[in-house]
Amino acid sequence: MKIPKTTVKSEYIRFRGGLDLESPALSVDPGALLKGMNYMVGTEGGYERIDGYERYSGQPAPSAAVYYYAPCTFTDGGPAVGNTITGATSGSTGVVISVGSDYINYTKQSAAFTASEVFRVGGVAKGTFTATQAQNGESTALLHVTALNLAADKYRADIAKPTGTAPIRGLVLLAGVVYAFVDNSGDTAGEIYKSTTAGWANVALFSQISFTTGTEAPSEGNTITQAVSGATALVKRVVLESGTWAGGNAAGRLVIGSITGTFDATNILNVSGVPKATASSLATAITITKGGRYEFIVHNFTGSTDTRRIYGCDGVNYGFEFDGTVYVPIHTGMTVDTPQYVKAFKNHLFFSFRGSSQNSGPGTPYVWSVVSGAAEIGLGEDVTGYSVEAETLLILSRNSANQLLGENVDTFSMDPLDDEIGAIPRTAQLLGKTYCLDDRGIIQITRAQEFGNFNLSTISRKIQSVINSLRSVATAASVYRSRNQYRVYGNDGTGACMTIGAGRYGLEYYFTEFDYPVNVACAVSGEDSTRKDVVFFGSSTGMVYQADKGSSFDGDEIEAYVWLPFNHAKSPEVLKTYRKATIEMTAAYYSALQFRPEFSYGDPLIQTHITETKEIQGHGGYWDLSNWGTFFYDTQIVTSPSLSIAGDGTNISLIIYSKSDIDLGHKLEGAMIQYTPRRLVR
Repeated sequence: MKIPKTTVKSEYIRFRGGLDLESPALSVDPGALLKGMNYMVGTEGGYERIDGYERYSGQPAPSAAVYYYAPCTFTDGGPAVGNTITGATSGSTGVVISVGSDYINYTKQSAAFTASEVFRVGGVAKGTFTATQAQNGESTALLHVTALNLAADKYRADIAKPTGTAPIRGLVLLAGVVYAFVDNSGDTAGEIYKSTTAGWANVALFSQISFTTGTEAPSEGNTITQAVSGATALVKRVVLESGTWAGGNAAGRLVIGSITGTFDATNILNVSGVPKATASSLATAITITKGGRYEFIVHNFTGSTDTRRIYGCDGVNYGFEFDGTVYVPIHTGMTVDTPQYVKAFKNHLFFSFRGSSQNSGPGTPYVWSVVSGAAEIGLGEDVTGYSVEAETLLILSRNSANQLLGENVDTFSMDPLDDEIGAIPRTAQLLGKTYCLDDRGIIQITRAQEFGNFNLSTISRKIQSVINSLRSVATAASVYRSRNQYRVYGNDGTGACMTIGAGRYGLEYYFTEFDYPVNVACAVSGEDSTRKDVVFFGSSTGMVYQADKGSSFDGDEIEAYVWLPFNHAKSPEVLKTYRKATIEMTAAYYSALQFRPEFSYGDPLIQTHITETKEIQGHGGYWDLSNWGTFFYDTQIVTSPSLSIAGDGTNISLIIYSKSDIDLGHKLEGAMIQYTPRRLVR
């Protein structure tokens, strides 16, 4: 009897497209996702496990930690994990993170140890080095990432939250420095903290005194002396609010520090004996009322290169200017002078007061007089955000969108864009185009061919169920420009990530979900001091985190999975015997993944397939091309773990799962499925 020939077919599935929760089962792209968590779509396809996040204060980052592999012999029982070792000869120190049979790993090295010196703990000899210590010198990828994680934990423990009461009210970046706005520890006032290499540092607020009849502006750094009272102070900022110096009627405020004596509200203010202006108030301390939710921009209203400053508001205090040192309340003249949103457009500063959008004079953020170019536009609905695209200021409300055109108050004109589509507060971001979250989903606002016109379109229909859950908890948004990503954060830790890619017919939009174990209160994206894209967020518990850093959620494991659609290999009614799946992927050092197939739409009558775990070692290199010491020689450039499959069905789906705090990242590119066609389903 002749044995029938078994035909084995194979099909490659390229992973791309992200979540598709709306398409019919038979037409969904086989490389899309039925479900997924804590993965993101690459701009060229593939699913990348999201990076971790870590606490931040400006101190050394946990993810930047290194360790030293140190062969040694032990005496007196050897050191214990957590001990600080001190070299008997060099005096160098380090903190032990792991102890082997003939070696230790340590971190926080103060200086290099010698190759054969004795090391002590608390003055007691605990061992002798037998070779030169090797930075990041573990022998396998698994041991290496484990040691890195232990080292990161030591640096993580050094980083504290800004002193104050949770949550973080706002975060902003200026010249690569992060500033955090919080309520003080007594919950009585607001405070500003600055990130430094030593941790969060409180930014002191100065005092202010009003003046009139100004004839000549004092310079910042001048010492003013008041006639009669003899009080003195250093000028920190000159705030001209009306009049002119040349006309002798300048009026405004001086922000002052280093006060001696007591200023009165009537006498002349001199600099080196020369009258400059007349005081019209007592000197009072500048304070910040607690509460609020901050919005910021960074803008330069002058031609100088060193006057790029933060402008902000929080709905509770005056709007303000802040350069990292001097905090200046901005008085607009509103009865309730507590703006909620801020933007700069055509060199005017814009603040919103519920349904009113107001602007300063051109180039004069302190001046809000109509005669100086200030203006007000009523919208009839509360403003929920601004965005600037080219020559247009988009003014967004909860259920409408408007555009402001023109150069100044003489030419400004506002036109409606849409009276149904708007923006949920604090979700508008600019990434080439303006994106925001609305009840309908994520909205793209695109310039039309006609001058001054825009098209508003919903681009997230494939994840409408996710949008329905997210819109009630959305609290912040950010962009990651180098990855072409727009992200929306919920106040419950959930969120959505949109990656913009290039398709055959133009831009395409791919969506995934993420879930943080902390609740996001605010977020900021920008550039650090090296011009690298960075994203920070503040939590409801008062900690500041840097996103997209490290292998963990600040020490907690990252749980992630993708669930691919049921793929019928273009024959939905043919029963198939599935034999093997090979995953195309890359990994940074080490990943441990679990794989499980499902058959025939998860038919409960089909026995559940075993789950197979694969350990993937990555970070391979090409001979003579990669740098010595930065990759492991027993690993591949592209990894292709295979799993045996024993199951029948009309279609197959793969579930890929990981949970780790040492995985520095991996990317799933595609899968090769091998199967044998059997017969038509009767």
